[in-house]
Amino acid sequence: MCDKIAMRPRKRLTAPPFRLGWSSIWPGTHIGYIPDRYWANLESYIADGGASSSLDVKKFIKGNKKNNCGDLARYYTFRLIFDQIKKEKLEGDLLELGVYKGNTASLLAEMARHLGRTAYLLDTYGGFPKQDLTGVNAGMEASFAETSLESVRELVGDENVRFIRGYFPETAAQLPDNASYCLVHLDCDLYAPFQAALKYFYPRLVPGGFLVAHDYSSLSWHRGPEQAVDEFLADKPERVVPIPDKSGTAVIRKIAR
Repeated sequence: MCDKIAMRPRKRLTAPPFRLGWSSIWPGTHIGYIPDRYWANLESYIADGGASSSLDVKKFIKGNKKNNCGDLARYYTFRLIFDQIKKEKLEGDLLELGVYKGNTASLLAEMARHLGRTAYLLDTYGGFPKQDLTGVNAGMEASFAETSLESVRELVGDENVRFIRGYFPETAAQLPDNASYCLVHLDCDLYAPFQAALKYFYPRLVPGGFLVAHDYSSLSWHRGPEQAVDEFLADKPERVVPIPDKSGTAVIRKIAR
């Protein structure tokens, strides 16, 4: 089960400083501590402007409990990234490639509203494109079709959001030519879209911008994300920072130069 601790100041004894998560029948439940700024020092955090204090953990979990209810390390990684973006006054919009049901997209959208930016959400909204099931991912079955643009829109909302449906990189033509990004979240699973996305978005990240690569160290998808990221960074100064969430997210920060 997932707890329903609200993100607001409260007396310490009214609720525990952790969340209970359930990722599967086995290994079962676990305890994940809330970062101090969101619990022990929550009053100070909100008094300082709390950039991510309104991000809804319920939306992060809704409709995807099997993966996300026990993956609160990922949720809090996004919250900490958002706080850092505000602290460093990074310019640029936010973007996600691989939206699925909209759980992490809901976080990006709320932060875009907070910052007065735009969250671009790119997906087929119908599962893997067949043309990406080649190379290292040849022979895999199409997945993630159990979603729709309409259901994602209902969860995420329209304000400060632009939904772009179709095959990437073709849909890049629908993005502003002069756009720059403080955060790009890649959750497209397969080698081909990862490779295309890195090539397109890396030059458009602002100095200090965050590139978040989901599934990098999961050993899933025939290691497509890992291979694409490693190949792309081979001649770049940046390196990955592994995150111990369920599916092995890696975070890359664009070096200012």
